[in-house]
Amino acid sequence: MSRKPDIFPVVVVGAGPAGLMAAIWAARAGARVMVCEQLPEPGVRLLATGGGHCNFTNTLATDDFVRRFGAKRRFVAPAIKALDGNRLRLFFEELGIASHSPDGFHVLPVSDSARSIRDALRQACRKLCVEFRFNSRVDSLQISRGQVTSIRTSHGVESAARVVLAAGGASYPSLGGGASGFRLARLAGHTIIPLCPALVPLVTRETWPATLAGITLPRVAVSMVCAGDVRAAATGSLLFTHKGISGPVVLDVSGCVSAALMTRASVDIMIDLAPDLTIEAWQGHIEKLRKEHGAKTVLSMLTSILPAALAKVVLERADVPAGASVARLSRAQSRKLIVLIKKLPLTITATEGFDKAMVTRGGIDLVEVCPKTLESKRVHELFFAGEILDVDGPCGGFNLQWAFASGFLAARKLHQTAA
Repeated sequence: MSRKPDIFPVVVVGAGPAGLMAAIWAARAGARVMVCEQLPEPGVRLLATGGGHCNFTNTLATDDFVRRFGAKRRFVAPAIKALDGNRLRLFFEELGIASHSPDGFHVLPVSDSARSIRDALRQACRKLCVEFRFNSRVDSLQISRGQVTSIRTSHGVESAARVVLAAGGASYPSLGGGASGFRLARLAGHTIIPLCPALVPLVTRETWPATLAGITLPRVAVSMVCAGDVRAAATGSLLFTHKGISGPVVLDVSGCVSAALMTRASVDIMIDLAPDLTIEAWQGHIEKLRKEHGAKTVLSMLTSILPAALAKVVLERADVPAGASVARLSRAQSRKLIVLIKKLPLTITATEGFDKAMVTRGGIDLVEVCPKTLESKRVHELFFAGEILDVDGPCGGFNLQWAFASGFLAARKLHQTAA
């Protein structure tokens, strides 16, 4: 005689930050919770966040934090307001994880270790008797009369009164990223916005960035230009790589660039190498040097704000000899040089792909999900959390905060009605 399947009022698919948070808050209210995870342990991708340091939120006020999600800000607002950065820090303090903000913006565990965050979440689940099913692939959601009734896994069928789908995105496939969660959502009747890498290094057509590989510019402005219009812009540090460009400022516009590359062969971007100086200020600066230090070389003038190797690239592209004196600069040369400093063009032909992407752009269409509960509008008692939704934020703790907050919100209604 076959064993009757256990009835778990809450089944969470995925043991990443969103899934673990949903499991904890559902279990805290007394619900029986099972977490299905395809990997042999929880939070594998969490261990890699922030270079292993786990920048899990930041110090922005809640309204400012929400605004950084741009067009998705109205959707993310209920979750972030339910569990903002301060509440998240208090939650981790309850779990024994103290946090700090060494630079006044990024918030990290004092341990400086993502593993301490992961282990604290796992221990909290254990104390609450959350049951884990590792190496367990969820093949389908069983739906009857518009409501989830069970899940089918690689180990058989499990009854489920309620399901939180928190299976993550497609980034970092070596750490468990993939399309399995999106496939489950699609089978349940949801629309999936096409996926592309975000927070990802960019590949340039030009070869000169590779000659500067390893050089960092602490503060530049990068903008994506399509048909003459600026579609995305950010300010921050930039890193030249062997394939093109990276660094926080590049990662912040990379999602828009990546999405554009889905329908075009290349995307134009502009780099402002001196965002704190206007074109007029540069013109005045050069005129002053021409009068007071005319013998100064153009190269030495540029190396006061740029690394020498980059200064040489800019001069070469402006057709200005590096050894030319400032006094000998023609008006046309001055103008061309200033324009290049303020609008250095690059052509992006590709990203470095999901293998190098920190998050996924695209996912479950937000119009099909209730933002106040994160419950599906198509299937009753099916909830979503984290990267599986079509939400991606900039660098700086935004995406982990969203994962934790959405996991909390997805569980809030669950633990109010479960058990």
